[in-house]
Amino acid sequence: MRSNTTVQRAFLIALTTLVLLLLLSACARTQPVLNITDEPVVTGSGETPSASAVRDAIIEACRAKKWLVDPSQDGLVIATAKVRQHTAVVDIRYTPESYSISYRDSEVLLYDGNMIHRNYNKWVQLLSERVNLEINKL
Repeated sequence: MRSNTTVQRAFLIALTTLVLLLLLSACARTQPVLNITDEPVVTGSGETPSASAVRDAIIEACRAKKWLVDPSQDGLVIATAKVRQHTAVVDIRYTPESYSISYRDSEVLLYDGNMIHRNYNKWVQLLSERVNLEINKL
């Protein structure tokens, strides 16, 4: 028969292990926020497009990836992704030479001012890839 001390020690080890596993799994779900900065605009023709052509390519990419689009002002598109109860909002600033995608807001994505759920970063990366594809068609 085990002594109380041995049982208590085993319980504490099991509890500590469980807490560490929970902390590690929570950390694995978040990453530093991904911002795409000054991504070059590279067209298939090799020519510099107009700002409106870049805007149209960005809007097309957003729609293809199911992001809602608000081209609120020249040089800026605000895009919103809604996946189940999660919402991500980004600013996409653009010129004929480059574009940037930066965090604006989110809901239910564990954002803490620095870190965010890894799915947000995946969505931004896929959006950037689609923007590049659409710009390449110009």
